[in-house]
Amino acid sequence: MTKNNKIKVNKTPKVSIGLPVYNGSKYLKRTLDCLLGQTFLDFELIISDDGSTDATEEICREYEESDSRVRYFRQPKNFGMPVKNFQFALTQAIGEYFMFASHDDYWSKDFIEKMVMILNADKDCSLAFSDYKISNLQGEGEILISVSSSNSMSPYLRYLSRIIDIQPILIFGMFRRNLIEIQDLKFFDFFEVNFGILMALRGKIRISNESLMEWGIDGERKSYSITGKRMNYIPFYFAQVRLIYKNFTIFKSIISIFLLTSIMINRGLKGLLVLKKLI
Repeated sequence: MTKNNKIKVNKTPKVSIGLPVYNGSKYLKRTLDCLLGQTFLDFELIISDDGSTDATEEICREYEESDSRVRYFRQPKNFGMPVKNFQFALTQAIGEYFMFASHDDYWSKDFIEKMVMILNADKDCSLAFSDYKISNLQGEGEILISVSSSNSMSPYLRYLSRIIDIQPILIFGMFRRNLIEIQDLKFFDFFEVNFGILMALRGKIRISNESLMEWGIDGERKSYSITGKRMNYIPFYFAQVRLIYKNFTIFKSIISIFLLTSIMINRGLKGLLVLKKLI
């Protein structure tokens, strides 16, 4: 554990970090040490424990005792849906900027500092992130991922950019807290992608071209699904159609829906092919 002699957080920290967790004890200490060891200190770390049955509670209370920036909440009953744990962490935040963190991810020591610099430098920027790598936590192997910026002045072009470069990881970027409501975190598969799209409509998304984050995958990478089965893209698709008609002209809407439909059909077909291989 990082020994920092009880670092005190400001009454209103610049950044709030929300860490929703359930049975994450295997990698949790590494993650907490990484976050609390950042070069940027003015933040609070909100941990929402969704009724873990492993050593998660013990670890979190130990860190809460040693560092006043840590605020630990243990849910009396499992939410039954991870999105609700994300929502709860967000409701507790008081910082101007906010970022979600996963219990098995890792960041460069200056990740938070660089994200704050990006947001401070551009008031029209809604979300800041960086390139990242996907790492196998059980062994060797990593994939470097470059993320496209969406920094056009046109919300329409920013929208197209985000459905072409689909990035669920953007939910772990740093964003302006006043731009997001709890109901923006939806109860359907691809809620992370929907979040990134909303942020693109509300401002620019700026990406540092450095790999500053490690997205840890414990074994074979599996897509998150609300149902626990294969991904259901239909609710996400119709949510996008409503969003398109709400924000764009008829002509732009037709183009957007055509592109969206093509992308979703392609992803659906790929999912069916994977499923057939498993049968």
